[in-house]
Parts: sequence; structure tokens; C-alpha cells
Amino acid sequence: MSSRPARTVITIIMNLVIAAAIALTARLAVEFFGQLSAKSWGEAIIAITDPLVIPFGLKDIKTPYGGVFDVNAALMVCGLLVGEWVLAGIRDRA
Repeated sequence: MSSRPARTVITIIMNLVIAAAIALTARLAVEFFGQLSAKSWGEAIIAITDPLVIPFGLKDIKTPYGGVFDVNAALMVCGLLVGEWVLAGIRDRA
């Protein structure tokens, strides 16, 4: 029975990781289209997700839609999804 609380805690962490990945994906969509990032709600999404993006030192790529593709945020999404996959494996063994 002691593994039950561990599974619950890992599941909660996994849900938070997925929520962060979804938020960063929304950030990618807002930044990709420049007009969306100029809206107040677009600025709010970018401001909320700023602490989640680790600066890997890669430059943003300009898009033909007046925005940018945030490479650092995209790498964070990939990293979060890999982390969630690892946590799922740990949870299955707990």
C-alpha cells in the first residue's frame, strides 16, 4: 500500500508537466502569428509562460506571418514531453 501515495504524487507531477507543455504550445501559436502576440490576451499568455522557457541561446526564427518561431520554447515542449514519458515509466514501476 505504500506505493499508492507515490503513484498519486507522480500522477500529479505528470499532469502539471502536461499543463506546462500545453501552455508553451499555446505560446508557440501566439508568437508564430505576430498579430496574436499584439493582443492583450496574447501578451498575457507570453508573460505567463516566460518563466517556463529556459534560454538555450538559440535565436528565434522569423515567420512570414509577422511573428517568430520560438526555438527555445519548442525545445522546452519536447523536453517536457520526454520528462512526462519518463515519469510514466517510473509511475508504472511504483
